[in-house]
Amino acid sequence: MKKITAPRIPDGDLMVYPNDTYFIEDVGEVSEQIFRKTTLTGEIFEHFHLETIIFDGCVFDSVSLVSANLTDVVFKNCDLSNLDLMGAIIHRVRFENCKLIGVNFSDATLRNCVFVDCYADYVAFRYANLKWVAFVAGAYTNSDFSGAQLVDTYLERLDLNKAQFLNCALNGIDLSSCIFESITATPQDLKGVSIDFSHAPALMPLFGIRVK
Repeated sequence: MKKITAPRIPDGDLMVYPNDTYFIEDVGEVSEQIFRKTTLTGEIFEHFHLETIIFDGCVFDSVSLVSANLTDVVFKNCDLSNLDLMGAIIHRVRFENCKLIGVNFSDATLRNCVFVDCYADYVAFRYANLKWVAFVAGAYTNSDFSGAQLVDTYLERLDLNKAQFLNCALNGIDLSSCIFESITATPQDLKGVSIDFSHAPALMPLFGIRVK
């Protein structure tokens, strides 16, 4: 697997925004900043850019970033629940210890992205295009990867119970360190996937196999 390129955040002191509430459209006018324990709110239009920014301990309240462009951004200890990133272009972005419940990445393009220790139940990657993306530890129950393209995508130690992978080719994907009691996929979707022996009972029904 290709080494994932980290967000390019310059060394040295960055300007820190004080604890307050900001409209997301105002954030797009700055770069090389840190937003710490702030609340972001508002809706933006297409082609909005977020670039070279660290969000640490922030809450995104009813924010829509549909078709936005995020480059060299770090989200750490943030609550992004129900954030709408449909159709966004997301490049060199890191999500660490974030709450991503119900976040919508459908139709998004992700390159060189890392998700570490995130709580991401009901997250949606429907028809998203992922390349050089790593998911490391975290809860992704009831997540939806239907129709997604996963190229050089790494999934390690995830809770994928009841995840959906319909029309998502898992060839070359290693799920052996993940846990799940059931997933939704077809035999064709699972062709070439690597699993652990303990996953066999969950996958047998997908192939019409019954164990007595």
